[in-house]
Amino acid sequence: TLYTTEQLQDMITVALGGRVAEELFFGRITTGASDDLKKCTQIATAMITEYGMSKELGTLNYTTDQGYQKNYSDHTNQMIDLEVQKIINKSYVECRKILEERKEKIE
Repeated sequence: TLYTTEQLQDMITVALGGRVAEELFFGRITTGASDDLKKCTQIATAMITEYGMSKELGTLNYTTDQGYQKNYSDHTNQMIDLEVQKIINKSYVECRKILEERKEKIE
């Protein structure tokens, strides 16, 4: 299946819905969203390391078949981490905005 950057970003936004809803409606977070957070991280990481969807890192594939060993520098690893955080944070903000706008309907 082929996905666009926007579709992958939307998948992350949807997956964050449970965590954001906990914060908005209950004022606390639980471990309930842990699987969703794992999926978000996997999607965002793949966007950067496999699909070349990062303006900062370019159209390179950073995955490795060598198990735990990476084939890039610590600096590149930090850049990957930052890019993954940016993607997830962008989706978090979007998800929160959507849920806040519809809070009355949801309640």
